[in-house]
Amino acid sequence: MAENRTLLIVDDESETLKGYSEFLSPRQTTPPRRSSRRSESSAEDSSAPAPAENYQLLLASTGEQAVELVRSELAKGGRVAAGFFDVKLGPGMDGLSAIREIRKLDADIHCVVVTAYHDRTVDEINQLFGDDFKDQWDYLNKPFTQGEIIQKARQMVGAWNRRRQIEAMTDQLIRSERLAAVGQVARGIGHEFGNILLRVMGKTDLALIEKDVGKIHDHLKVVMSAAERAGVIIRNLQSFSRAEPSLKMLDPGLALKESLSLINHELVKHSVKLVNQTQPLPAVRIDQGGLAQVFLNLMINAIHAMPKGGTITVSSAESTLVPGKKGVQITVADTGTGIPPEVLPKIFEFAFTTKGDSGSGLGLSVSKEIVDSQGGKIFVKTESGRGTEFTIWLPLNTGGGG
Repeated sequence: MAENRTLLIVDDESETLKGYSEFLSPRQTTPPRRSSRRSESSAEDSSAPAPAENYQLLLASTGEQAVELVRSELAKGGRVAAGFFDVKLGPGMDGLSAIREIRKLDADIHCVVVTAYHDRTVDEINQLFGDDFKDQWDYLNKPFTQGEIIQKARQMVGAWNRRRQIEAMTDQLIRSERLAAVGQVARGIGHEFGNILLRVMGKTDLALIEKDVGKIHDHLKVVMSAAERAGVIIRNLQSFSRAEPSLKMLDPGLALKESLSLINHELVKHSVKLVNQTQPLPAVRIDQGGLAQVFLNLMINAIHAMPKGGTITVSSAESTLVPGKKGVQITVADTGTGIPPEVLPKIFEFAFTTKGDSGSGLGLSVSKEIVDSQGGKIFVKTESGRGTEFTIWLPLNTGGGG
């Protein structure tokens, strides 16, 4: 993954913008400015020039211009990793307002709030931005030195790129676990396709030798029904195996139906009864394939917890599980062995498993990552010897955020 080194600089003083360019861009034509303290002379100013930094700079003198630069960069398929925002920008949008508008376009940007007036405290700025942004902004008072600017840039750009690398590794892990889940149900799907083909071939043979038009029609109805069932399985398998997430406004029950179509043969094979108590739900912003992966994993775990057979009950409802937030919930409950109290706190830990060599320990940790990424939460209730209940909660009217 190529490192993103694009910085946005927002200041209404042309000399200050020039100073940033000299500090951060290798295309400088004059000796580097050592400090914004123009009237001062220091040991740092007389030292050898610092190595040139290699940043791609976008320069704006107004908040409105800054927003448009970010919008333009996104339209070209680029991203702005971080920015320096002067608070006082003259008429129009100030620096803090520009940050808030830019976050609506790209919430991942890192920012440094730059001011010479000490007009906002750190707590006031944090309240303005909200707790979900507190790890992505910093504070710098004028006058500043070249070293301060370079170090802030290094920290912000480094943090932005590390986060993208972690996201890429997480996506790869989710895809790998998804393929592992497909592998667990593939034999059952193959067996079900075999049964479908037998029905198609048998009824087709009967239709070919039958003289009665009514009976031919009945045989062909069975063939059509079998073909439709095969089509549903193929479509759901393709959706489930999709590599890239796609957030859409959908009833999350569709993801449950997708996973049920893939697990059907495993339920029959392990003498597990399915009780479906779901009902239509309001649309929420979900990745259907990702959520289907969560439900499939929960049902595979439930089957493993019932080696002598049992019952899986799935249900859905509008939810008040999270105080003060409207949401929906889907619950997968089994009548299995339950989770021991000493194990329960560890079930969402990376690579934790009680299945020995037969388990990767990734299923529940990946499931939690998927649910978290869609703004949701996962709850568990369990009783040793009596079963386990997992509930997926998803927020209404949030665009996928928590």
